[in-house]
Amino acid sequence: MNTKKQLGVNSLNILLMISLAAILSIPNAYTIIAAITAVIGIYYLSKRLLTRAPLFESHLSGKLCLIFMAYALICASIQYWHRAPLSHYEMYIPFLWAPLIVLAVIDGRIDRRPIWLGCMLGAVFACILALFQSTYLGVPRPFGFLGSPVTFGNNALLLGSVAVAGRNDPPFNLRKPIWLAMAYMGFFSGVTASVITQSKGGWPLIPIVLIWVLVEDFWRASRQGRLSIIIAVCTSFCLLPFMPISTALSRINSAAIGTVTWFQTGAFVEGSAAPRLELWKFGLTIWPEKPWLGHSREGVVQRIQEKIAQNEINPGIENLSGLHNEAIQLLAEQGLIGFFSWALMFGASIFVFGRAYLRDNRVQQTLGQAGLITITASLIFGLSDHNFMLNANRQIFVFLMMAISALVVAERNSFT
Repeated sequence: MNTKKQLGVNSLNILLMISLAAILSIPNAYTIIAAITAVIGIYYLSKRLLTRAPLFESHLSGKLCLIFMAYALICASIQYWHRAPLSHYEMYIPFLWAPLIVLAVIDGRIDRRPIWLGCMLGAVFACILALFQSTYLGVPRPFGFLGSPVTFGNNALLLGSVAVAGRNDPPFNLRKPIWLAMAYMGFFSGVTASVITQSKGGWPLIPIVLIWVLVEDFWRASRQGRLSIIIAVCTSFCLLPFMPISTALSRINSAAIGTVTWFQTGAFVEGSAAPRLELWKFGLTIWPEKPWLGHSREGVVQRIQEKIAQNEINPGIENLSGLHNEAIQLLAEQGLIGFFSWALMFGASIFVFGRAYLRDNRVQQTLGQAGLITITASLIFGLSDHNFMLNANRQIFVFLMMAISALVVAERNSFT
């Protein structure tokens, strides 16, 4: 590669790293990074069209972006059939430019390692911002610049989890033990931000990622590597005084009491778990009425109002938006067709990254783990919310998934 091209590649890598580092700390940074990547992708798409080069690889990992596009097109078509307002189509835009992200990463020769560093810095900066808003400004549940503490906390945790997936792949020639400690610090920074924001819906991801990586690392690590892990974990305990642990435990206890009470009596004694259970039950109840294409988003709201008027459901859910569960929302709103398109997108992603993780190749294993962690995070976040309705969630999810899948393709091509 000549000097000019190498300079361009290095510039793209640094731009990507900085963008990920600022993705939660600067307003609308996630939209900016997606737009920049799409423009770069359009450039490389034009080059491929002019040279008549193949646009996509023949294997599934190269066509995953097309499955993301198919999900968006199917769901947008259902929205059109329901005569939904124009604002309902906005959520599908990131999925439609998924191929552009793939082309930008592959043809731009993006290196995977700045992504790990960018995610680590993004989690650290999010933690600092959460601590600033909590301790200095006195905000009970910090929300960064996203307006929602749940969205902010969940995405900080996601960035930290992706960073720790790349813990054995040091950027910029850092020594492995140093980068290992930094990656774990990034993860625990994401955990801290999540706890401070009281985003309990994402907390099941914490033990899943922690057990997964610790088991791997203690199994494979040298004595120096194990020492780095211990130092990183112990250092992270210094953040405990800044975490509202008692509040977090209180929220978990309140949710448990609310869940038990709802199952026993159907009453609401708290405002989080019980209303969600009522919404999920309602969504599964109305889905069979229109099983294939659903009720539409407005139709779901209308059915809620009708059921409340008939005293068939608790009126405490009237002011909640959506059904607070990704899968149930899709079933009720867009029927089995919309749900299956969503399930196909996740199923294909699990297959692609699971296969990469099981390969006898350390780079592929790292990329596979990062992809699987991103999928797991999105599914967990979607258990208690309609994850893709929120712009930051879908932008960050699509970008990470497409960037990592493109890196899987690039690594595979390097051996063929």
